[in-house]
Amino acid sequence: MSKHTALKNIIVLSLITPLPVLADTANVSVYGVANVSYDSINTGTSAAGVQGTTLNKASSNASRIGLKGSEDLGDGLAANWQIESLIALDNAGGTFATRNSFAGLSSKDYGSVLVGRYDTPYKISTRKLDNFSDSIGDNRSLFGTVASASAYTAFDGRQPDVIAYTSPLMAGFSAAIAQVNLAETATTNAAAKATATSFAAMYDSPTLTASVAYETHMLDTIRVGGTEAAYRAGLGYTLDDFSIAAAYEKTSDTLGKATSLTTCSALATGADCFGHSASYLTAKYNFGSDAIKVAYTKVGALASAVNTGADQASLGYDHRLSKRSTVFAVYTKLTNETKANYGLGNAAFSSAAFTSIGAGAAPSAFSLGIKQVF
Repeated sequence: MSKHTALKNIIVLSLITPLPVLADTANVSVYGVANVSYDSINTGTSAAGVQGTTLNKASSNASRIGLKGSEDLGDGLAANWQIESLIALDNAGGTFATRNSFAGLSSKDYGSVLVGRYDTPYKISTRKLDNFSDSIGDNRSLFGTVASASAYTAFDGRQPDVIAYTSPLMAGFSAAIAQVNLAETATTNAAAKATATSFAAMYDSPTLTASVAYETHMLDTIRVGGTEAAYRAGLGYTLDDFSIAAAYEKTSDTLGKATSLTTCSALATGADCFGHSASYLTAKYNFGSDAIKVAYTKVGALASAVNTGADQASLGYDHRLSKRSTVFAVYTKLTNETKANYGLGNAAFSSAAFTSIGAGAAPSAFSLGIKQVF
């Protein structure tokens, strides 16, 4: 047994004791990402004249640790499981099993099915296109819908209470569908019936990736009632050391007259409230152990209000120290229109996330960090 394998087994045993019966660690893998940065954030000044400031802080960017395993059941069938947790390296803490955590079955001929907490097919369809993923320049500040800003419930989500099926890969093509019980997170009515359905079709090759996806939310009356839906398409192309990618999405809803939502309460019953379009464009050039990358994200105005759009431009530099270690630098700036109030990053994956100080603000940030994959 190698020293690396022995060390992983020791970690597994320490995590699961003091269980009365120790698990067989032969088919258990320990993995994770330690991703930390030091960020300097300029909050900008709001349209109402609220003066901004500069925040300097260490941040943990989707750092996580996980356990996973698979057991061969014969005839191409396997039982799979995974438990993945967010860890806060900048401030002791984390959340257990709140990242992709599930149990399921997979077949070489028939695909896989899982039950648990997992990324929706809609999210998976274009997430790999984001060159600034899990950093302060992540496009989820504007793209993928932002809860209470460009959707009621974010579409680019990792949902609880999921049952999902993914087809086998055939000549580069695959499809995935998931059903979500959104009522799992409802606290005011145990009988709430909110659900989501998410679908994606994808193609992946060494030079070309393409995807289309659709997701719909059926919101119960406790969650203001009505429906919201989104579709998106993504395309990526790689030629030698250069790659370029683009994505587009469009959303609509029937949340007009929802009295619990200030944005929507004055609209006609069933009117489109958060509906909007968003687009993303990015490019990356690799040279040796280094890479330069750029990205631009734009979100249009909401169907219910003018001057509620925003855009974000990001510039980054990566230097690989080894196959698993990378140091990076990122500069990003987000510009809100006079009635828009988007912030940088997303608290769901980064403690660098910053909520805008007010409509019309233009926050920016500079980040230096290191990412270690294990």
